[in-house]
Amino acid sequence: MYSLLESIIPSAKNFLFVVVFLLWIRTIFVITPQQHVRVLETFGRYSGSRSAGLSIKAPWPLQVARRPFSLQTRQIALQLGVKSKDNAFVTMPISLQYRVIPNAVQAAFYELQDAEKQIESYVATEARAVAAAKTFDQLYTDRDEFTQTVRESLDEAMNGYGYEIRAVLIDDPRPTEEMISAFNEVLASQRRLEAAENDGEAEKIKRTKSAEASAAAMTITARGIADSRSIIAEGNAKALAAFREDTTLTDIDAMTFMMEINRLEALRDAAAHGGRTVLVTGDGSASPVSSALLGALTSEPAASPAPKKQSTASRPASMPGASDTGPTT
Repeated sequence: MYSLLESIIPSAKNFLFVVVFLLWIRTIFVITPQQHVRVLETFGRYSGSRSAGLSIKAPWPLQVARRPFSLQTRQIALQLGVKSKDNAFVTMPISLQYRVIPNAVQAAFYELQDAEKQIESYVATEARAVAAAKTFDQLYTDRDEFTQTVRESLDEAMNGYGYEIRAVLIDDPRPTEEMISAFNEVLASQRRLEAAENDGEAEKIKRTKSAEASAAAMTITARGIADSRSIIAEGNAKALAAFREDTTLTDIDAMTFMMEINRLEALRDAAAHGGRTVLVTGDGSASPVSSALLGALTSEPAASPAPKKQSTASRPASMPGASDTGPTT
């Protein structure tokens, strides 16, 4: 039994030695996944990196291969609250894509403990600074400029840490519900004001055109009345002349006759439409106007007295020594 144990123990030691040796030899091989790198440290100091695939290094403990470090593009999504130049508090949805610069693996691996939080801090600082210089409306209209400014500033800051910013995407600002209601009310009031101004302008134009039309109509009517009265006056003058030439009527008789004809025609025109009541006042005598017209005809202007002609008979020449007075008694 003892001899058996003596023969087994060396075999177990040899097997254990072989296993340990194989494990130690294995440390010289480095397997790196695609889109990753492995950082090598020699006694704790950076000594290089290995790209994707199988590579070798010095065995442990001379060199150590750190965990795989990703070179893939990663994305950060933020809901960042900012304040605009006109004191509007809004939420800016910001998404950015970043990755490690392949030739700056050492800086990216050692400089930042948590790169994602550091990038978020830079984004928040830069976005708030840019938003503070713009009004709420400009945050909507100048999104491209906003995005470009944030990206350039962030890219410049992060390049020193071995990271590059691939893209910055900024969506529409999201105001609070109170701001949305206030803006909607402002827009509604502006639309009401514009509608009221348009209605007032339309009413102004309507009344102006109506007044112009009324003025034009009154002008035409006045011209028609004037022409009509002129024609009537000419007709009356001709009628009076005919009465005086062909008859023995006087001017008063002719005027009385024509005024009676006009009165009868007026009664006829008034009675031509049914449903009307014609009230004839007076005792049939002439109206004051008619009396005035007739009185003007009867009163002829007084003839102006003819100027007296003073005879200028020549006096006989006075005898010399004669006196102007009568003879003395």
